[in-house]
Amino acid sequence: MTQLDLFADLADHAAEPEPIPATFAASPRVNVAPPPPQSPEHRQSVTVESPASRPSGRPRPVRDPHRLAVEIGEAVAERWHNRHGGSAIEVPIGVVAALTLIGQKDPGDPDLKAQILAQDGPQMITMLREIWSTQWLHRPDLIDRARILHEWLNDDVDDYRMAAVLAVAETALKRGLFDLTGHADPFLRSATDVLSPVMMCMRSHGARLGLGEFHTPAPLAESIAAVTVSEMVTAAAGFAAQQPSPGDHIHDPAAGSGGLLRAAAQLLRERGHDPATYRWSMVDVDHIAAACAAVNAIVWSLGPHVTVACADSLANPNAVEDAMKEARAVYAHRDEVVGKAQIMATIRQTQHLLEQAHAPAA
Repeated sequence: MTQLDLFADLADHAAEPEPIPATFAASPRVNVAPPPPQSPEHRQSVTVESPASRPSGRPRPVRDPHRLAVEIGEAVAERWHNRHGGSAIEVPIGVVAALTLIGQKDPGDPDLKAQILAQDGPQMITMLREIWSTQWLHRPDLIDRARILHEWLNDDVDDYRMAAVLAVAETALKRGLFDLTGHADPFLRSATDVLSPVMMCMRSHGARLGLGEFHTPAPLAESIAAVTVSEMVTAAAGFAAQQPSPGDHIHDPAAGSGGLLRAAAQLLRERGHDPATYRWSMVDVDHIAAACAAVNAIVWSLGPHVTVACADSLANPNAVEDAMKEARAVYAHRDEVVGKAQIMATIRQTQHLLEQAHAPAA
């Protein structure tokens, strides 16, 4: 089975993936300096300069991560609406999503949460822009799929919205977001889907009904994943007779923010498998849900072989193949942008050396 490696070095072109059939269908991550893109799965570590910061250890795993995720979602929605943030719910969801993409660089460094909380509005907006930009360099396909969560940052952010953004970030962090997503260990970082309850709480009941949106509770998702993976012998051809094996394709045609695949990835880890060696694909008709799934794929370290499509699986059975074509185009655009940036940097460096060489002696 041809492997899809969409995370090549920036100097190389992305591999040309071939459409593949699904073989397992789950039922219906201030100033950030981009590090060199050399690891197969990148999740940003941030060092922020701030006064009165004290070192702290890594976040500890919480006893009930699903409950904490719901509490964060409820608190974020309440704070956004209390600040009259408006109907653009992609803004607060995007703020939380960006914060899930970063983590403490080193336990001995100044406390990341305290440093972020010490920022003012312009600093917060700058940090959010740089988080998304850095992630785009490493996974342009997923960040492009998540663009609804960050494209508002391309415009000027007025003081009113900036205050609401600050309030959301403060609420999410103080409620314990980094206790869920700040771990270096992807198993701990994947203990729950924090973006699902944020999205659900931001939407009204009527809006969810109109979208036909019913998210699977995390404990139920884990039970479904356990049963399904345990009975892979009855799944479609392509899996080993009794155990899943690297290269197998795990697909959810109505993924929401990816909760069932998170549970499947956790089960694989518990059985000694690395999810990054599998193929993952998710499809959802809702743009925000698909965007959250794309972010979660990075947070949960699903690896380089991930495709997220925004489409109706019933109306378009080729949604995954179409998304793979879009991914190839996005990677080509990324390579072109980076190539031009490298040329410009070389020209500027050459000009600087020439100016130094022709400068009059002191």
